[in-house]
Amino acid sequence: MHESALYHHFLSFAIVSILIVIAPFLSKITRIPIVVVEMFLGAFGVYFGIFHPSEIISVFAKIGFLFLMFLCGMEVDLRGFRALGRKFLKKALVYFLILYIGAVIVVISFNLPGIFIAALPVMSLGMIMALIRDYGKDEPWLQLALKIGIVGELLSITALVFINGIYSYGLTFELYKTLFVLIGFVLVIIAFFAVIKIVFWWFPGFKNFLMPKHDGQNQDIRLSMMLFLCLIVVVMGLELENVLGAFLAGMIIATFFSYKHELIEKLNDIGFGFFVPLFFINVGTTLKLDVVLENPKLLLYGICIAFCMIALRIVAAFGAFRHYFSHLRDIILYALSDSMPLTFLVATAALGLELGALGQNAYYAFLLAAMFEGICFIIVIKLIYTFWKPRML
Repeated sequence: MHESALYHHFLSFAIVSILIVIAPFLSKITRIPIVVVEMFLGAFGVYFGIFHPSEIISVFAKIGFLFLMFLCGMEVDLRGFRALGRKFLKKALVYFLILYIGAVIVVISFNLPGIFIAALPVMSLGMIMALIRDYGKDEPWLQLALKIGIVGELLSITALVFINGIYSYGLTFELYKTLFVLIGFVLVIIAFFAVIKIVFWWFPGFKNFLMPKHDGQNQDIRLSMMLFLCLIVVVMGLELENVLGAFLAGMIIATFFSYKHELIEKLNDIGFGFFVPLFFINVGTTLKLDVVLENPKLLLYGICIAFCMIALRIVAAFGAFRHYFSHLRDIILYALSDSMPLTFLVATAALGLELGALGQNAYYAFLLAAMFEGICFIIVIKLIYTFWKPRML
Protein backbone atom coordinates (compact mmCIF):
# COMPACT_ATOMS: atom_id res chain seq x y z
CA MET A 1 0.00 0.00 0.00
CA HIS A 2 1.30 3.47 -0.89
CA GLU A 3 2.71 5.39 2.09
CA SER A 4 0.40 8.36 1.47
CA ALA A 5 -2.72 6.15 1.33
CA LEU A 6 -1.62 4.36 4.51
CA TYR A 7 -1.21 7.71 6.24
CA HIS A 8 -4.74 8.80 5.28
CA HIS A 9 -6.20 5.49 6.52
CA PHE A 10 -4.46 5.86 9.87
CA LEU A 11 -5.53 9.49 10.03
CA SER A 12 -9.17 8.46 9.57
CA PHE A 13 -8.84 5.84 12.30
CA ALA A 14 -7.16 8.35 14.61
CA ILE A 15 -10.03 10.82 14.17
CA VAL A 16 -12.63 8.08 14.67
CA SER A 17 -10.78 6.93 17.82
CA ILE A 18 -11.07 10.48 19.20
CA LEU A 19 -14.82 10.42 18.55
CA ILE A 20 -15.05 7.02 20.28
CA VAL A 21 -13.36 8.49 23.37
CA ILE A 22 -15.57 11.61 23.34
CA ALA A 23 -18.87 9.68 22.97
CA PRO A 24 -19.20 8.39 26.60
CA PHE A 25 -18.62 11.88 28.02
CA LEU A 26 -21.27 13.40 25.74
CA SER A 27 -23.65 10.56 26.59
CA LYS A 28 -23.25 11.22 30.34
CA ILE A 29 -23.72 14.96 29.93
CA THR A 30 -26.76 14.77 27.63
CA ARG A 31 -28.23 11.50 29.04
CA ILE A 32 -28.67 10.39 25.43
CA PRO A 33 -27.93 6.67 24.76
CA ILE A 34 -24.33 6.30 23.66
CA VAL A 35 -25.39 4.52 20.45
CA VAL A 36 -27.30 7.61 19.34
CA VAL A 37 -24.42 9.89 20.34
CA GLU A 38 -22.02 7.81 18.22
CA MET A 39 -24.34 8.03 15.21
CA PHE A 40 -24.59 11.80 15.67
CA LEU A 41 -20.81 12.12 15.90
CA GLY A 42 -20.39 10.19 12.65
CA ALA A 43 -22.99 12.34 10.89
CA PHE A 44 -21.58 15.65 12.16
CA GLY A 45 -17.99 14.51 11.52
CA VAL A 46 -18.69 14.05 7.82
CA TYR A 47 -21.00 17.08 7.59
CA PHE A 48 -18.30 19.42 8.92
CA GLY A 49 -15.52 17.72 6.96
CA ILE A 50 -13.65 16.46 10.05
CA PHE A 51 -13.09 13.15 8.30
CA HIS A 52 -14.34 11.27 5.25
CA PRO A 53 -15.76 7.74 4.99
CA SER A 54 -13.29 5.19 3.69
CA GLU A 55 -13.54 1.61 2.51
CA ILE A 56 -11.19 0.28 5.18
CA ILE A 57 -13.23 1.90 7.97
CA SER A 58 -16.37 0.35 6.45
CA VAL A 59 -14.71 -3.09 6.60
CA PHE A 60 -13.80 -2.64 10.27
CA ALA A 61 -17.32 -1.30 10.93
CA LYS A 62 -18.77 -4.48 9.40
CA ILE A 63 -16.60 -6.51 11.76
CA GLY A 64 -17.89 -4.31 14.58
CA PHE A 65 -21.51 -5.06 13.66
CA LEU A 66 -20.84 -8.80 13.49
CA PHE A 67 -19.08 -8.62 16.86
CA LEU A 68 -22.14 -6.83 18.25
CA MET A 69 -24.33 -9.69 16.99
CA PHE A 70 -21.88 -12.10 18.62
CA LEU A 71 -22.30 -10.27 21.94
CA CYS A 72 -26.09 -10.31 21.50
CA GLY A 73 -25.93 -14.07 20.95
CA MET A 74 -24.12 -14.37 24.27
CA GLU A 75 -27.25 -13.01 25.95
CA VAL A 76 -29.19 -16.07 24.75
CA ASP A 77 -28.67 -19.20 26.84
CA LEU A 78 -30.80 -21.92 25.19
CA ARG A 79 -31.26 -23.64 28.54
CA GLY A 80 -33.24 -20.59 29.63
CA PHE A 81 -36.03 -21.36 27.18
CA ARG A 82 -37.15 -24.29 29.33
CA ALA A 83 -37.61 -21.90 32.24
CA LEU A 84 -40.00 -19.76 30.18
CA GLY A 85 -42.60 -22.54 30.13
CA ARG A 86 -45.12 -23.57 27.47
CA LYS A 87 -47.80 -21.18 28.74
CA PHE A 88 -45.55 -18.18 28.31
CA LEU A 89 -44.29 -19.34 24.90
CA LYS A 90 -47.90 -19.65 23.70
CA LYS A 91 -48.58 -16.06 24.78
CA ALA A 92 -45.36 -14.99 23.11
CA LEU A 93 -46.53 -16.68 19.89
CA VAL A 94 -49.80 -14.73 20.06
CA TYR A 95 -47.83 -11.53 20.65
CA PHE A 96 -45.62 -12.03 17.61
CA LEU A 97 -48.55 -13.08 15.41
CA ILE A 98 -50.38 -9.86 16.26
CA LEU A 99 -47.19 -7.88 15.73
CA TYR A 100 -46.44 -9.29 12.27
CA ILE A 101 -50.08 -9.30 11.14
CA GLY A 102 -50.28 -5.66 12.21
CA ALA A 103 -47.11 -4.92 10.22
CA VAL A 104 -48.65 -6.55 7.13
CA ILE A 105 -51.79 -4.44 7.53
CA VAL A 106 -49.71 -1.25 7.83
CA VAL A 107 -47.66 -2.13 4.74
CA ILE A 108 -50.76 -2.88 2.65
CA SER A 109 -52.69 0.16 3.93
CA PHE A 110 -49.91 2.65 3.19
CA ASN A 111 -48.43 0.84 0.17
CA LEU A 112 -45.00 0.54 1.80
CA PRO A 113 -42.08 -1.65 0.64
CA GLY A 114 -42.33 -5.26 1.79
CA ILE A 115 -39.22 -4.96 3.95
CA PHE A 116 -41.30 -2.91 6.42
CA ILE A 117 -43.01 -6.18 7.42
CA ALA A 118 -39.70 -7.34 8.88
CA ALA A 119 -38.48 -3.92 10.02
CA LEU A 120 -41.45 -2.72 12.10
CA PRO A 121 -41.52 -5.74 14.50
CA VAL A 122 -37.71 -6.00 14.73
CA MET A 123 -36.27 -6.41 18.24
CA SER A 124 -32.93 -6.17 20.01
CA LEU A 125 -31.71 -6.82 23.54
CA GLY A 126 -29.25 -3.92 23.58
CA MET A 127 -31.44 -1.13 24.96
CA ILE A 128 -33.42 -3.56 27.14
CA MET A 129 -30.19 -4.52 28.90
CA ALA A 130 -29.40 -0.82 29.32
CA LEU A 131 -32.82 -0.24 30.92
CA ILE A 132 -32.29 -3.18 33.26
CA ARG A 133 -29.06 -1.56 34.45
CA ASP A 134 -31.06 1.62 35.22
CA TYR A 135 -34.26 0.16 36.71
CA GLY A 136 -33.30 -3.37 37.83
CA LYS A 137 -34.64 -6.80 36.88
CA ASP A 138 -37.50 -6.71 39.41
CA GLU A 139 -39.74 -4.51 37.28
CA PRO A 140 -42.42 -6.75 35.66
CA TRP A 141 -42.40 -4.79 32.40
CA LEU A 142 -38.64 -5.27 32.07
CA GLN A 143 -38.84 -8.95 33.00
CA LEU A 144 -41.28 -9.46 30.14
CA ALA A 145 -39.27 -7.26 27.77
CA LEU A 146 -36.16 -9.37 28.41
CA LYS A 147 -37.97 -12.68 27.81
CA ILE A 148 -39.70 -11.42 24.67
CA GLY A 149 -36.49 -9.75 23.53
CA ILE A 150 -34.65 -13.08 23.54
CA VAL A 151 -37.27 -14.72 21.30
CA GLY A 152 -37.70 -11.56 19.23
CA GLU A 153 -33.98 -11.26 18.56
CA LEU A 154 -33.93 -14.80 17.19
CA LEU A 155 -36.89 -13.95 14.95
CA SER A 156 -35.15 -10.76 13.83
CA ILE A 157 -32.07 -12.75 12.81
CA THR A 158 -34.30 -15.12 10.84
CA ALA A 159 -36.06 -12.17 9.21
CA LEU A 160 -32.72 -10.69 8.10
CA VAL A 161 -31.76 -14.02 6.52
CA PHE A 162 -35.14 -14.26 4.78
CA ILE A 163 -34.95 -10.65 3.54
CA ASN A 164 -31.51 -11.29 2.12
CA GLY A 165 -32.81 -14.34 0.28
CA ILE A 166 -36.03 -12.93 -1.12
CA TYR A 167 -34.51 -9.66 -2.37
CA SER A 168 -31.40 -11.37 -3.73
CA TYR A 169 -33.20 -14.16 -5.61
CA GLY A 170 -36.91 -13.25 -5.70
CA LEU A 171 -39.55 -15.99 -5.69
CA THR A 172 -37.33 -18.35 -7.66
CA PHE A 173 -35.78 -21.74 -7.14
CA GLU A 174 -32.68 -20.03 -5.71
CA LEU A 175 -34.78 -18.59 -2.87
CA TYR A 176 -36.26 -21.99 -2.01
CA LYS A 177 -32.76 -23.46 -2.23
CA THR A 178 -31.52 -20.80 0.21
CA LEU A 179 -34.37 -21.50 2.63
CA PHE A 180 -33.70 -25.24 2.33
CA VAL A 181 -30.02 -24.61 3.13
CA LEU A 182 -31.07 -22.42 6.09
CA ILE A 183 -33.38 -25.12 7.48
CA GLY A 184 -30.70 -27.75 6.95
CA PHE A 185 -28.11 -25.55 8.67
CA VAL A 186 -30.42 -24.98 11.65
CA LEU A 187 -31.04 -28.73 11.97
CA VAL A 188 -27.29 -29.37 11.85
CA ILE A 189 -26.76 -26.75 14.57
CA ILE A 190 -29.48 -28.37 16.73
CA ALA A 191 -27.79 -31.75 16.26
CA PHE A 192 -24.43 -30.14 17.04
CA PHE A 193 -25.79 -28.71 20.31
CA ALA A 194 -27.18 -32.15 21.25
CA VAL A 195 -23.89 -33.93 20.48
CA ILE A 196 -21.79 -31.37 22.35
CA LYS A 197 -24.12 -31.65 25.34
CA ILE A 198 -23.60 -35.43 25.39
CA VAL A 199 -19.83 -35.10 24.96
CA PHE A 200 -19.58 -32.63 27.84
CA TRP A 201 -21.78 -34.89 29.98
CA TRP A 202 -19.59 -37.94 29.37
CA PHE A 203 -16.31 -36.03 29.53
CA PRO A 204 -16.86 -33.07 31.91
CA GLY A 205 -13.14 -32.34 31.97
CA PHE A 206 -13.14 -31.67 28.21
CA LYS A 207 -15.08 -28.44 28.68
CA ASN A 208 -12.52 -27.18 31.15
CA PHE A 209 -9.75 -28.29 28.76
CA LEU A 210 -11.21 -26.14 25.97
CA MET A 211 -11.85 -23.16 28.24
CA PRO A 212 -10.04 -23.48 31.57
CA LYS A 213 -11.58 -21.80 34.61
CA HIS A 214 -8.18 -20.44 35.59
CA ASP A 215 -6.48 -19.39 32.39
CA GLY A 216 -3.33 -17.34 32.10
CA GLN A 217 -3.10 -17.60 28.30
CA ASN A 218 -6.50 -16.12 27.32
CA GLN A 219 -7.68 -19.46 25.93
CA ASP A 220 -11.29 -18.35 26.44
CA ILE A 221 -10.86 -15.36 24.11
CA ARG A 222 -8.96 -17.48 21.57
CA LEU A 223 -11.73 -20.10 21.45
CA SER A 224 -14.43 -17.42 21.29
CA MET A 225 -12.78 -15.65 18.37
CA MET A 226 -12.26 -18.95 16.58
CA LEU A 227 -15.98 -19.76 16.86
CA PHE A 228 -16.88 -16.21 15.84
CA LEU A 229 -14.78 -16.21 12.66
CA CYS A 230 -15.27 -19.85 11.66
CA LEU A 231 -19.07 -19.77 11.90
CA ILE A 232 -19.19 -16.53 9.91
CA VAL A 233 -17.11 -18.20 7.20
CA VAL A 234 -19.40 -21.26 7.25
CA VAL A 235 -22.62 -19.25 6.77
CA MET A 236 -20.98 -17.08 4.11
CA GLY A 237 -19.94 -20.26 2.30
CA LEU A 238 -23.58 -21.41 2.46
CA GLU A 239 -24.63 -17.98 1.09
CA LEU A 240 -26.64 -17.20 4.22
CA GLU A 241 -26.65 -13.89 6.11
CA ASN A 242 -23.33 -13.69 8.00
CA VAL A 243 -25.14 -12.24 11.03
CA LEU A 244 -26.45 -15.75 11.68
CA GLY A 245 -22.95 -17.17 12.16
CA ALA A 246 -21.91 -14.44 14.59
CA PHE A 247 -25.11 -14.82 16.60
CA LEU A 248 -24.79 -18.62 16.81
CA ALA A 249 -21.19 -18.34 17.97
CA GLY A 250 -22.37 -16.18 20.87
CA MET A 251 -25.15 -18.65 21.71
CA ILE A 252 -22.65 -21.52 21.87
CA ILE A 253 -20.48 -19.59 24.33
CA ALA A 254 -23.50 -18.64 26.47
CA THR A 255 -24.96 -22.17 26.49
CA PHE A 256 -21.89 -24.30 27.15
CA PHE A 257 -19.41 -21.97 28.85
CA SER A 258 -21.66 -19.89 31.10
CA TYR A 259 -19.30 -20.53 34.02
CA LYS A 260 -16.82 -18.12 32.41
CA HIS A 261 -18.48 -14.96 33.75
CA GLU A 262 -15.36 -12.88 33.24
CA LEU A 263 -15.29 -13.87 29.55
CA ILE A 264 -18.44 -11.85 28.83
CA GLU A 265 -16.82 -8.84 30.50
CA LYS A 266 -13.64 -9.29 28.45
CA LEU A 267 -15.50 -9.57 25.16
CA ASN A 268 -17.77 -6.65 26.04
CA ASP A 269 -14.67 -4.59 26.75
CA ILE A 270 -13.23 -5.52 23.35
CA GLY A 271 -16.48 -4.96 21.47
CA PHE A 272 -17.89 -1.87 23.16
CA GLY A 273 -14.44 -0.40 23.65
CA PHE A 274 -13.77 -0.01 19.92
CA PHE A 275 -15.45 -2.21 17.30
CA VAL A 276 -19.12 -1.53 18.16
CA PRO A 277 -18.67 2.27 18.50
CA LEU A 278 -16.82 2.21 15.19
CA PHE A 279 -19.84 0.55 13.59
CA PHE A 280 -22.30 3.15 14.87
CA ILE A 281 -20.04 6.07 13.96
CA ASN A 282 -19.76 4.59 10.46
CA VAL A 283 -23.56 4.30 10.30
CA GLY A 284 -23.78 7.97 11.24
CA THR A 285 -21.50 8.86 8.32
CA THR A 286 -24.12 7.43 5.94
CA LEU A 287 -26.72 9.90 7.23
CA LYS A 288 -26.26 12.96 5.04
CA LEU A 289 -27.32 15.87 7.24
CA ASP A 290 -27.45 18.29 4.32
CA VAL A 291 -30.08 16.08 2.66
CA VAL A 292 -32.09 15.88 5.90
CA LEU A 293 -31.92 19.64 6.41
CA GLU A 294 -33.06 20.23 2.84
CA ASN A 295 -35.92 17.75 3.26
CA PRO A 296 -37.41 18.06 6.80
CA LYS A 297 -40.13 15.57 5.84
CA LEU A 298 -37.56 12.82 6.38
CA LEU A 299 -37.60 13.61 10.10
CA LEU A 300 -41.39 13.41 10.06
CA TYR A 301 -41.21 10.03 8.30
CA GLY A 302 -38.76 8.82 10.94
CA ILE A 303 -41.08 9.90 13.75
CA CYS A 304 -43.99 8.15 12.01
CA ILE A 305 -41.98 4.91 11.82
CA ALA A 306 -41.14 5.16 15.53
CA PHE A 307 -44.76 5.77 16.55
CA CYS A 308 -45.96 2.98 14.28
CA MET A 309 -43.55 0.58 15.99
CA ILE A 310 -44.76 1.48 19.47
CA ALA A 311 -48.44 1.41 18.43
CA LEU A 312 -48.04 -2.14 17.08
CA ARG A 313 -46.41 -3.23 20.33
CA ILE A 314 -49.10 -1.69 22.52
CA VAL A 315 -51.82 -3.49 20.53
CA ALA A 316 -49.89 -6.78 20.59
CA ALA A 317 -49.17 -6.45 24.34
CA PHE A 318 -52.86 -5.86 25.10
CA GLY A 319 -53.80 -8.85 22.97
CA ALA A 320 -51.30 -11.28 24.48
CA PHE A 321 -50.25 -10.00 27.93
CA ARG A 322 -53.10 -7.90 29.31
CA HIS A 323 -53.53 -10.42 32.17
CA TYR A 324 -49.78 -10.51 32.80
CA PHE A 325 -49.78 -6.94 34.10
CA SER A 326 -51.84 -5.44 36.89
CA HIS A 327 -51.33 -1.83 35.76
CA LEU A 328 -51.90 -0.01 32.49
CA ARG A 329 -48.66 1.89 33.13
CA ASP A 330 -46.62 -1.33 32.90
CA ILE A 331 -48.05 -2.19 29.48
CA ILE A 332 -47.05 1.24 28.17
CA LEU A 333 -43.60 0.94 29.75
CA TYR A 334 -43.18 -2.53 28.25
CA ALA A 335 -44.19 -1.29 24.78
CA LEU A 336 -41.71 1.60 25.03
CA SER A 337 -38.85 -0.63 26.22
CA ASP A 338 -39.54 -3.07 23.38
CA SER A 339 -39.63 -0.29 20.77
CA MET A 340 -35.95 0.65 20.75
CA PRO A 341 -34.22 -1.99 18.63
CA LEU A 342 -31.50 0.47 17.61
CA THR A 343 -28.96 -2.08 16.40
CA PHE A 344 -31.33 -4.29 14.44
CA LEU A 345 -33.33 -1.39 13.06
CA VAL A 346 -30.13 0.14 11.70
CA ALA A 347 -28.99 -3.28 10.45
CA THR A 348 -32.30 -3.91 8.68
CA ALA A 349 -32.21 -0.48 7.08
CA ALA A 350 -28.59 -0.97 5.95
CA LEU A 351 -29.43 -4.38 4.48
CA GLY A 352 -32.51 -2.94 2.78
CA LEU A 353 -30.45 -0.18 1.18
CA GLU A 354 -27.77 -2.65 0.07
CA LEU A 355 -30.35 -4.96 -1.52
CA GLY A 356 -32.33 -2.14 -3.13
CA ALA A 357 -35.38 -2.89 -0.98
CA LEU A 358 -35.26 0.66 0.45
CA GLY A 359 -34.60 3.95 -1.26
CA GLN A 360 -32.10 6.44 0.12
CA ASN A 361 -34.81 8.58 1.74
CA ALA A 362 -36.44 5.58 3.41
CA TYR A 363 -33.01 4.55 4.72
CA TYR A 364 -32.51 8.02 6.23
CA ALA A 365 -35.99 7.82 7.77
CA PHE A 366 -35.10 4.55 9.50
CA LEU A 367 -31.87 6.00 10.90
CA LEU A 368 -33.76 9.04 12.17
CA ALA A 369 -36.41 6.74 13.68
CA ALA A 370 -33.68 4.84 15.55
CA MET A 371 -32.24 8.12 16.87
CA PHE A 372 -35.68 9.43 17.83
CA GLU A 373 -36.50 6.22 19.71
CA GLY A 374 -33.16 6.22 21.51
CA ILE A 375 -33.63 9.80 22.72
CA CYS A 376 -37.36 10.38 23.19
CA PHE A 377 -38.53 6.94 24.35
CA ILE A 378 -35.85 6.88 27.09
CA ILE A 379 -37.13 10.25 28.32
CA VAL A 380 -40.78 9.14 28.16
CA ILE A 381 -39.99 5.95 30.10
CA LYS A 382 -38.31 8.04 32.81
CA LEU A 383 -41.27 10.43 33.03
CA ILE A 384 -43.88 7.65 33.14
CA TYR A 385 -41.89 5.63 35.68
CA THR A 386 -41.46 8.67 37.94
CA PHE A 387 -44.80 10.51 37.71
CA TRP A 388 -47.49 8.08 36.51
CA LYS A 389 -49.15 6.53 39.55
CA PRO A 390 -50.26 2.97 38.68
CA ARG A 391 -53.94 2.29 38.19
CA MET A 392 -55.43 -1.16 38.28
CA LEU A 393 -56.58 -2.54 34.91
